[in-house]
Amino acid sequence: MVTLKDIAKKTNLSVTTVSRVVNFNDTSVCSEETQKLIWSLVESMNYKVKGKKSVAAEKPQTAYKLAYVLGLSSYASQGSYGYHIIKGIESEAVKKGIPIAFNCLDLDLYKPSELCDKLEELGVDAIIWVAGTNPDYFNKLKSKNIQVTIAGIEPKLIPDYVDYVGIDFYADTLGWLKTKLVSRFEKTAFIGSKTSSRFQAFVDAHKLLGKELRPEFIIEHEDWEIESAKSAMTAFLERSEELPEAVFAASDLIAIGSMHAFREKGIQLPEQVKILGFDNNEMGGYLSPGLTTISVPTFEIGVMAVQAAISKLREEREFPIRYILPTNYVERQSL
Repeated sequence: MVTLKDIAKKTNLSVTTVSRVVNFNDTSVCSEETQKLIWSLVESMNYKVKGKKSVAAEKPQTAYKLAYVLGLSSYASQGSYGYHIIKGIESEAVKKGIPIAFNCLDLDLYKPSELCDKLEELGVDAIIWVAGTNPDYFNKLKSKNIQVTIAGIEPKLIPDYVDYVGIDFYADTLGWLKTKLVSRFEKTAFIGSKTSSRFQAFVDAHKLLGKELRPEFIIEHEDWEIESAKSAMTAFLERSEELPEAVFAASDLIAIGSMHAFREKGIQLPEQVKILGFDNNEMGGYLSPGLTTISVPTFEIGVMAVQAAISKLREEREFPIRYILPTNYVERQSL
């Protein structure tokens, strides 16, 4: 069976563009010559054109309802990683006149069935997911025909029918660590979750550069809170016989907690130990020394997540998308 993807390949156009021409008679997306080419391929390849726009396509954009869910309430704290994703979601929703009918700042409050029943009751069409990728939730949402767009998180699972907007946590981290950290120092430490792509990137950067990975400098820490990170770093300093030259923290909040631990132990930053964070939390720029970090475009992720959700609802494409945005290196005084 011929699909729009087959036609798109022949024309070197996106499936979205071909769909706008064929299914919605949109003459604004490409030249008249290109439209003629598309229609000639439709005829020669025997593509079955929809006789009528679907209900979803006819539905005005402003008639849709969105929701978003966070994994923990701390994700929404002022200046945090999740806070800026939410700001992007809300900004784009307002711009497009789409109501956010529901939000949940702590996923633990709802079991999968409870969350889906609530969304169905409120008439939610799509949800932006800034939480853990638990398949029980996704399966239930799919059964209720509620679209899902995962935004910003490091996913353990992306079902083949779900959109994803975020960054390449592994590749970007590996690139920055190789050039900015591991290549410069012989004794580097890591603090954060060993199950994360950031940790794997830390390990692989050492392998690729032929540097020794010191197991005693790996501080396993599953939490993302400042106070608990401070406690984890304090425990490390009390048992360690030597200091690393530099530390890579899996998030800026972990880095900030670690910096507090160093100060309380009388360790000078960056003279004795340097530190690199991840995500570019607003607080990092107001510290002394300022926190050098890998910046994630969180606001833009929120914006693109809304755009992805709406394009899927309007049936402008027949496939899930993966929007991977670039990170940046923000150099301050800590490294």
